[in-house]
Amino acid sequence: MLTARTTSAFFYLLQAGLWEEENTLSPVFPLNLQEWEFLYRQSMEQTVEGIIYDGLQRLPIHQQPPRDLLLKWLVRIEHIERRNTWMNMIIGQQVQFFANHQIDIVLLKGQGLAQYYPKPLHRICGDIDWYFPMEKMYDKANQLILDQGLNLSYTAGYSSNYIWNTCDVEHHQRLFDLHNPFCKNFLKKLEKKEQKNKTSKQINGVSLPIPAPLINVLQVNSHILKHLLSFGIGMRQLCDAAILYYALKKEINGMALQRIYRKLGIEKWVDQLHHVLVHYIGLPQEDLPYALSQQSADWMMEDILLSGNFGFHDERYRQAEEQNKGNRVQVKKRLWNRFTTYFPYAPIEAISFPIVQFLSRFSR
Repeated sequence: MLTARTTSAFFYLLQAGLWEEENTLSPVFPLNLQEWEFLYRQSMEQTVEGIIYDGLQRLPIHQQPPRDLLLKWLVRIEHIERRNTWMNMIIGQQVQFFANHQIDIVLLKGQGLAQYYPKPLHRICGDIDWYFPMEKMYDKANQLILDQGLNLSYTAGYSSNYIWNTCDVEHHQRLFDLHNPFCKNFLKKLEKKEQKNKTSKQINGVSLPIPAPLINVLQVNSHILKHLLSFGIGMRQLCDAAILYYALKKEINGMALQRIYRKLGIEKWVDQLHHVLVHYIGLPQEDLPYALSQQSADWMMEDILLSGNFGFHDERYRQAEEQNKGNRVQVKKRLWNRFTTYFPYAPIEAISFPIVQFLSRFSR
């Protein structure tokens, strides 16, 4: 059950695992078996069971979960580690594949972000996301996939997806999940300007091109907003935003980033995000790119906890969706509720998002 006690325990363990700090022991521990089982399920629904597991390892033995649950949790962590190791191998294959065809790529989100974590193999990764800076390269890459005999589908948001060696892969024609039509040229100029700052991460001896620090932060945060405008976002993406700010604090001009947020019409929403990152995820306030306002964002965290990862575990609709074979229910009502909720904080994005999503379905 979602209570003040289990919520407090969840965030205590999340912060302990993410930041690897020895905090003062929370008075909520020890938990009873029912509370531990709920915490285990909630960590999976928020796709942060690896981070929560790292956090509970910092508890005294007598305050850790019962042995049976701890072993079950350990088995899941070992599965996550194996899957991430396998996915890193797939990424290496694709880097070589695209290099052989002289196609420039950039790795978005996922395993690129995982490298900033204390334990990269404990961050859950859903799929592989490639961005192609040039439209002709995006088209060429898609055709190459089709030439391999793979089934490629075009999706909303000017993207495509397919299965490569049983792994989900997406190609993206657009770098940012921002839909304000008045900022399209601004974003392209920003991308071009930051080209000189692009970087890479090493995985298994393979150099993975990832976005420049400022671009990476903007890309990750805009991705969070996109999903909040649809069905919801999970705790994992909030951890991504926090760990990026922490890792890249010396490489980002905070005032320049704030001006960009303002130009894009999302500064008010970003301020709410910053409150969540500090007060719930545990990001030190001094590691933010600029100062916080005096507002509270408790309402947004309540929304995130209720909706679960990408809205797939929303208790308000769980029973109806189970009866509907896992498919979403009351879609129009839910999208309207999210529009009215986030419109005051990012009005142009709230209006533009459904329009662009609809039009992009007919781009192919």
